[in-house]
Amino acid sequence: MSIQLAPLELLVPASPYKSSSLADVARDYAHIAPSATPFTFVDFSFAEPQDRAITYAQLDERARRIAALLQMTGKIGDRVLLLYPAGLDYLCALFGCLYAGMVAVPSYPPLNPRLRDRLCSVAADCGATAALTTAATLTQCGEAVNALPTLRWLASDGALDHLEGEWCDPLVSREHIAIPQYTSGSTGTPKGVVVTHRNLLNNVYLIALHLQFRPGDHHLTWLPPYHDMGLIGALLGSFCAGVTVSFMAPAAFLRRPERWFSELSKRRCTVSGAPNFAYELCIDKVPDEALREFDLSCWQLAYSGAEPVRADTLTRFAARFGQCGFNRHAFYPCYGMAETTLFVTGKRRDEAPRTKWVDSVAYANEGRAIACEPSGTGVPAREFVSCGETAVDLDVRIVAVESRQELPAGRVGEIWVAGASVTAGYWQREEETAAAFNTRLAGRSEAYLRTGDLGFMDQGQLYVSGRLKDLIIIRGVNHYPHDIEHAVDECHDAVRPGCGIAFSVGVRNDEQLVFVQEVGRRDELRADEIISCMRGAIYTHHGIQPYAVVLIANGSIPKTTSGKLSRRPCRQQFLEGRLQVVSQWINAAFTGENAADATHTTATVAA
Repeated sequence: MSIQLAPLELLVPASPYKSSSLADVARDYAHIAPSATPFTFVDFSFAEPQDRAITYAQLDERARRIAALLQMTGKIGDRVLLLYPAGLDYLCALFGCLYAGMVAVPSYPPLNPRLRDRLCSVAADCGATAALTTAATLTQCGEAVNALPTLRWLASDGALDHLEGEWCDPLVSREHIAIPQYTSGSTGTPKGVVVTHRNLLNNVYLIALHLQFRPGDHHLTWLPPYHDMGLIGALLGSFCAGVTVSFMAPAAFLRRPERWFSELSKRRCTVSGAPNFAYELCIDKVPDEALREFDLSCWQLAYSGAEPVRADTLTRFAARFGQCGFNRHAFYPCYGMAETTLFVTGKRRDEAPRTKWVDSVAYANEGRAIACEPSGTGVPAREFVSCGETAVDLDVRIVAVESRQELPAGRVGEIWVAGASVTAGYWQREEETAAAFNTRLAGRSEAYLRTGDLGFMDQGQLYVSGRLKDLIIIRGVNHYPHDIEHAVDECHDAVRPGCGIAFSVGVRNDEQLVFVQEVGRRDELRADEIISCMRGAIYTHHGIQPYAVVLIANGSIPKTTSGKLSRRPCRQQFLEGRLQVVSQWINAAFTGENAADATHTTATVAA
């Protein structure tokens, strides 16, 4: 079942979705509305925030200058790293790459060893030939420049005056690659999702159509512009629909979450959103005295995605910020991923979000979502949030993993997706691409993407209920367990490689990391030292403060009969207290205890 909506062309000043690339869209807008302002960056590096705006005409001119610079020494299809802090320079460089017919590879500036190592892995994987950044950032990237000597390092804010006249239109087709979306937390073995211009244009169309953008909408975002939700959902989706965007650096929000609502109130923004963790952070961290300063009655669409959407979060957020004019109907739970460019499902804009209580025993044991009343009636219940209906031109199925048979409504299975937004696969990873992107329902010939997510359908609504795959999402950032496990393998001589497991659990309505590691009997007396090294390795390589680090007896780590690590059984044993624990550390931030007392504490977490 799909939503039937009016053609988007009725809502925008042109019809850019017939273009061949995003560069064509930008050039169309520069011709139609040259003095209009698509982007304003809110700069919090000053005592008072300062606006830095750019018009369509200025964006087009700067993009052509950067494209000409790239074309002097490169060719169509070259991969170019974009190493910018959040701001207008980053967007100009992104469009510059697209104007040049080159592949833009968004990355964080390598300003610390962890980010430098990740950049080296990404550069090697995609075969990058150049890196674009600002002159100021380039001076801070000395070690990365030395580590990647074969790259052409270019400052896009240098003397490029009048270079726009040297630009040549590369005439790329919709089948050319626009960007590879690299997994944000993967440092050891990064995977780049190949997004073509066709994928990109199709998905930004779906975003604007299903979020039902309207004349006069104003989108505010602080999401990282390097990943799918911030880049495609917030920035490019709004840009292509002619919706004004104000954006700020993620750090500006994380340091002071109240800035989100202060700017939203001041600018009378109608659209904004974030992963579930951000709503939780605002519930906990926005001071009571700041609430009097906010007027959130303008906020018509508050999207929530990129990680599990929790009903309790929606309820508590609406209760706390309702006094500022926030309307619970504004919540817009949605579902998508990098492999589908971004958007897959969403609700109607003006409808209240739907939830469904199901019998948690039948769900866990039988894979059935049987409706029931909330707990307290004698039946243990679990509340799921609907992520809405399937986007037009996409096909979503719920499939039994083993038999590959489509399941009826109310049955829990893996979510499969087909359609023009499904990307071309993983960069130069044929086996992984074939396994994930070229699967077929039993007796059918159409290829589907296996998302690795679990869910069920009910009355045409998709409910995402868990993850079949082992991807770990901490505060909206993806981390692959094998990368975390590899980082720990080398941190201490007592750690046996291949005998540690990383997974996530729900703690206080957020996903948190747990690491379980085997140790030999002679190393048990060094437990505190080993745990300290493991925590340090996890933070150094992945930027995560784990919720728990658990040392267990030699030979007790769950494995398959073929000797592979069994992450889901390990997670279940942790939740049920069945691991053969030698020593464990629980993060004092969750226990309320002193850090020195946190070791050996037994945790209580949500399954």
